[in-house]
Amino acid sequence: MACLGMSRGADRREGSLSRILPGGCLFLAALALGPLLAGADQGRRLLLQDVLTVPGRPVRIEARLLRNGDRGLGGERLELLVGGKTIGMAVTRGDGLASFDYVSRMRGNHAMTVRLADAKRVDHAEAGAILACWERRRPILLIDVTALREEAGAPFPDAADALKRLSEYYFNVIYLVRSSHEGLVSGEGERAWLGQHRFPPGLVVRVSQGQAALAGLIDRMRAEGWDNLTGGVGRTTEFASVLLEHRMGAVLLASAKDASMPKKTLIAKDWKEIRKQLQK
Repeated sequence: MACLGMSRGADRREGSLSRILPGGCLFLAALALGPLLAGADQGRRLLLQDVLTVPGRPVRIEARLLRNGDRGLGGERLELLVGGKTIGMAVTRGDGLASFDYVSRMRGNHAMTVRLADAKRVDHAEAGAILACWERRRPILLIDVTALREEAGAPFPDAADALKRLSEYYFNVIYLVRSSHEGLVSGEGERAWLGQHRFPPGLVVRVSQGQAALAGLIDRMRAEGWDNLTGGVGRTTEFASVLLEHRMGAVLLASAKDASMPKKTLIAKDWKEIRKQLQK
């Protein structure tokens, strides 16, 4: 199995998207991805990143324990749970990093939790994320989160229901969050909002502003075997342009098409229409 990654040298730099790991797993790094949920108590903060793999292949899951901001805390035992069951213990290194090796036999989006194994109740910290175990043949849909919510923060009508139906019967979902943040970032705000409004589970990926960042994400995923990226839903002409240049379908949530939109862009006025467009 190929890994979504760059060179080992590039992987050591902050902001790298991925890491090549033993056993051919796909690791989505905390420095770039949003499904990185953090829990903190008494100055301690746990970070856990989402991981994407395929059934039956080894995957490395990494967590980091920080204190006093971004300072790593070593020598602490962490416990990792997948689907509510403990799958391993690991001790943090001097930089606060701890790793767990795991093989998921079942496809789907599995809830992960990492927590301090020896913590007292008053010093409890934990974090959650998603272990996405996807089959390569199932199409992947990229969703710009700006196409899910109005400016006031409320979800667009029918968005959660439409996306749930699409994910149940056809697509795996990657939620794209445009961000200017660098280094370690937390995606718990996006994850909490999606869960609160009953959107289906999926990876939450932070992508820098601009067309190059989105194009780079698609190129790297395809280079590592995830060539089932078939389409996406967004709000901007730039989003549609990148997808169409990569031979993907693009649907924009908009009231009407304007002259700057690429010719093959599909326009939908609401999420009911988006679902119909994607089910054709």
